[in-house]
Order: sequence, then C-alpha cells, then structure tokens
Amino acid sequence: MPELLTKTTKLTEYLLLPYDGKKTEFVNGQIIQMAEPSPLHADIIDFLIVLFKAHIAEYELNQVVRTGVGIEIPWIERDNNVRDPDVVVCDRDQWRAMRHLTKAIFCEGNQPGLAIEVASPRDTSRDTVDKRLEYARAEVPEYWIINPVNGYVLILTLDEATNAYQEVGEYRGQELIQSVLFPNLKVTAAEMLDPE
Repeated sequence: MPELLTKTTKLTEYLLLPYDGKKTEFVNGQIIQMAEPSPLHADIIDFLIVLFKAHIAEYELNQVVRTGVGIEIPWIERDNNVRDPDVVVCDRDQWRAMRHLTKAIFCEGNQPGLAIEVASPRDTSRDTVDKRLEYARAEVPEYWIINPVNGYVLILTLDEATNAYQEVGEYRGQELIQSVLFPNLKVTAAEMLDPE
C-alpha cells in the first residue's frame, strides 16, 4: 500500500528534492512512497527492459528504455501530478537533454513515446483507470497495461482529437501483442505476463 510521506507541498518543491532512492509519486499535492514490487512484478519489468533493449539494438532505433522515471501530469485546477510508470521508452536525444535535471521526470510537453504499468494486485484500478486518464492528459502517445491479476495485456494509443486512449487490443495467452509505436515487436501476452 502506498505510504503518505509528507503533508501538502508544491510540485516545484518536489522536483527540487534530492533523489533519495525511494520510488515516489506526487499526487494531489502529496508525496506518496510506492510499495516495493512483488517478485512477479520485478520479473515482468526485467523482461521488458531486456526485450526493448534487444529490439532497439536489432532495429537500430534512436530510443532508450528506462525505469524509475516520472511523468508530469498537467492539471488546470490544481498542482500537476507526477506519476512513475514501471517502464518508459523515449528518444535517446530526449533522454540526454534531461540529464541536468534534479529528478528524472518528463516535464509537461516532453512526454515519452511509451509508458508501461504492471498492475498491482493491491490496487489494479490505479493503473487501469487513474493512470490511463492521467497519461492521456500528459499526451503520452502509447500506454500499455500489463495485468497479471486478470491475465491480459492492454495496448492503448492516444487519439489526439479527443485526448483519450483508444484500445488497439487486449491480448491473452499466445496472442501476439500489436504496438503502433513498435510494429516489429514480436512478443506474446503470455511471455509478458509470466516471463521465464
């Protein structure tokens, strides 16, 4: 269960805090420490990192895969949030331009191409509902939800006209996932849900 670390603060204060090794998100003016991942959750993240590094190298793409990186979520009526997806993929030059920042956060208007969340058994709605809406607000072009709790991988792409995600597909078992950003990626839902 996420643990509240501080009372209400401002986003600028959060961004200036030195990195302390804790995985946190900034939600509704509060810094929340995220729970440690389960072993399956950690295995899925490791699998994704290896998968994307190999794919990026094979196709000589100018991209990088990262974990522990935040995405600023814009709001009009309150301070922006910062969510920390399990995995992001972005352009290599975009990543290099961020190296001077105090925290690894894709600020508003500088979103990564892909955000991936592995749904937590404690609170699947945070990844399947809340973050789906928030990553759309941040205009992240593609969002994947890997849900080992319910046994599916959901691929979503941003519809710029509505600023909402549209489903590319929900994949189960031996079905090959279909990514708009990575059309040559060959991986089944089963491989992602329960990596060896």
